Amino acid sequence: MSVLSPALLGSVGLVLLVAGTTHLRRPAELRDGLTRHGVLPGWSRRPVGVGLPLVETALGLLLLLVPAGVGAAAPPAVGAALLCAAFAGYLGVVLRRHPAGGVPCACGLGTAPVTGTAVVRAVLLAVLALAGGLTDAGWTVTDRPWPEVLVAVSAAVVLALTTATLPANRAVPEHPQLSGIPGVAR
Repeated sequence: MSVLSPALLGSVGLVLLVAGTTHLRRPAELRDGLTRHGVLPGWSRRPVGVGLPLVETALGLLLLLVPAGVGAAAPPAVGAALLCAAFAGYLGVVLRRHPAGGVPCACGLGTAPVTGTAVVRAVLLAVLALAGGLTDAGWTVTDRPWPEVLVAVSAAVVLALTTATLPANRAVPEHPQLSGIPGVAR
C-alpha cells in the first residue's frame, strides 16, 4: 500500500474544505461572484450560494475523514471529481463570456480573477480526486507507521497549497528587473 491515495484525496479534501468554509463564512462574496459571472439564471444563484458551500465542506470532510478501505474512498472521490469537473466547465464558460478578465473567481481560495489557470486548477483537482479514489487500497492512518503517515500528510498539504494558490500565483505581476532574464519573462 502506498501513500498515493491518502495524499491525493487529502489534498483535494483540504482545498474543498477551505473553499467551503470560506464560502460559509463570507456568503456575500460567493453570491457577488455568481452574479458577476453572469452564467447562472438569477433564480438559481441563491440556492447555489447556499448549497455549494455545504457540498464543498461535506466532500472535503469525507475525503479527509472517511475510514479508508478497499473502495471506501471511491464514492466521495468520484463526487469531488465530478464537482471539480463541473467547476472547470463553469469557469470555462465564465472565461468565454469575460475574456478580458476582471471578474472574481469566487472560489473561496483567494481573490484572483477568473483566468485559464483557475480552469486548470479545477481540472487538476478533478484528476487528483479521481486518481486518489482509483488508487485507494485500504490505507488508514491507524494501521501505517508514523513516517508513512507523515509523508502522506505532508504531501497532501503541499499539493493542496500548490493547487489552491495556482491562479493567485499566476496573477502576480512580473517584476520589471526580472523581465530581461531568459526563462523568467512570460
